[in-house]
Amino acid sequence: MNALLKDAFTEEAEAAGEPNLDLGAIVGNGRRLVRRRRITGLVAAVTAVAAVAGGATAVRQLTRPELVMQPAGALGETAGAFAGIRATWATGKVIHYGSTTYQAPVTIASFVQTTAGFVAVGADGVVYAIDGNGPAKEIGRGDTTRRLAAGGAIVGWVDLRAAVPEFVLYDVGARRELIRTAAGNDRAGNSGPAATGSDPLHVVAIDGGTAYLAASDGLRRLDVATGRNELIKAGTKTSFLQAASGGQLVWEHPAKVTGNDLAVGKDVSAGSPRTFEGWHAYLSPSGRYLLTDKADEVRMFDVSSGGQVRLTFAGYALIVPTQWSTEKTFYAVGYRSAATAPVDLLSCSVDSLSCAVAVPKIAPSSSSPLRFQIPVGTPIG
Repeated sequence: MNALLKDAFTEEAEAAGEPNLDLGAIVGNGRRLVRRRRITGLVAAVTAVAAVAGGATAVRQLTRPELVMQPAGALGETAGAFAGIRATWATGKVIHYGSTTYQAPVTIASFVQTTAGFVAVGADGVVYAIDGNGPAKEIGRGDTTRRLAAGGAIVGWVDLRAAVPEFVLYDVGARRELIRTAAGNDRAGNSGPAATGSDPLHVVAIDGGTAYLAASDGLRRLDVATGRNELIKAGTKTSFLQAASGGQLVWEHPAKVTGNDLAVGKDVSAGSPRTFEGWHAYLSPSGRYLLTDKADEVRMFDVSSGGQVRLTFAGYALIVPTQWSTEKTFYAVGYRSAATAPVDLLSCSVDSLSCAVAVPKIAPSSSSPLRFQIPVGTPIG
């Protein structure tokens, strides 16, 4: 998850050289949309990062082994004290997890929740595990894009210190690195044949025992238990795969029907997948519900039926989901129309088709600079 406006993300990425989601601009654009169309609410929202079309890259053969893997055991199986989802956000060096707080050693640039604790990255690219059992532990370096992905007890990032960027998977419960591989990447760290580099190489998602990697040569699938790393879609942009959850994948798909920009299914090369309107995607845990956005238009779909679910959130111009707490409930940041209004954390329900305030005033306003982070693994700023 990382956000609503593709253009706003692109401008931010090009200016900073890394993803830094300008939610102040997003909220401003959302307010203009509300005024222009005279609507009182949107349907849902989604966290994502933009990509821009560009030149080609090449893949160089590595002279060292492409994969380093330790004996795994039950990888990422840790249930832990953090398996439950609560209202969660971060301010400065503090992670708020319901009524409990956890201290990070640095200002948090982005973070995610695993079942074994939180993982945060600072502005310098140092990665920390935080679970309240003693001081935060440094578990990695080189994540200067500040992009994290989590699934179960496993977290993933890209280490850009090496001559060829390396994908890293780490078991937070076992406190050990599982896999480090540069397979599919080139020395420049280019983000795919059709991208300019504004959307960097990254671990897209970790779904069960499978990690999906946006590599220089395209989309890769990595089996965490065996270490098998395969190219499943060559030549794709790093934005190609949008989400993976419950065995379902969401990917960019040129529409045969005008407006349907995303496809959902188990095979990204499927000939006739079910398609949905939207530019970015956010899937529920089993993959049944899909949140999309497209140019400020936000929608929620039941993937099994293909029908749209009409979610409302009275009093808010737009919302940005942070975490699904169950298959039918999720948390979201709520923005009101006035830039000076406080920012709230909401709890939304598919059954009630509405959102309610879970934690009021997690930020004093939506004006820039924003002073909080949400557990989506991508910086907002």
